[in-house]
Amino acid sequence: MDGDLALWESMAINLYLAQKYEGPMHCAGPEVLGLAAQWSFWAMLEMEALLLDLLNHRAVLPEFARDASYAERDELLLKKPLGVLNGALAGRDYLVGNSFTVADLNVAGILVWGKMGRLNLSGHAEVKRWLDACLARPAYGRVRDRASRK
Repeated sequence: MDGDLALWESMAINLYLAQKYEGPMHCAGPEVLGLAAQWSFWAMLEMEALLLDLLNHRAVLPEFARDASYAERDELLLKKPLGVLNGALAGRDYLVGNSFTVADLNVAGILVWGKMGRLNLSGHAEVKRWLDACLARPAYGRVRDRASRK
């Protein structure tokens, strides 16, 4: 809740906060906001369900309920979107502009499920480099530490 506004979708919340407050996540112009929304929606539509299924069948579900063929299928279907992301990150440190933005936050927030699900990124060196850099940020470390204390 922010006053009378109630948002419940994490991507919408992140985009809203990035626009409301001046700071490193603030989108300086409509082009940056448009690209941040593009990458956020793209990650949700192209990768989120596959990554969640992969994570379930490799780590979350009880051993007896896991199906390796589902995880293999997910890895296979993720090759195309990972190729798109890999190409977009070639020669770049960030998805949009020259600094970490809400686009990086949102896409990495989804891709971290792949890391937890042992997603093979060996064929996507740019994605691996970028995701490792995103997850090495101090803010992610603080979130991870808080979560592990619960």
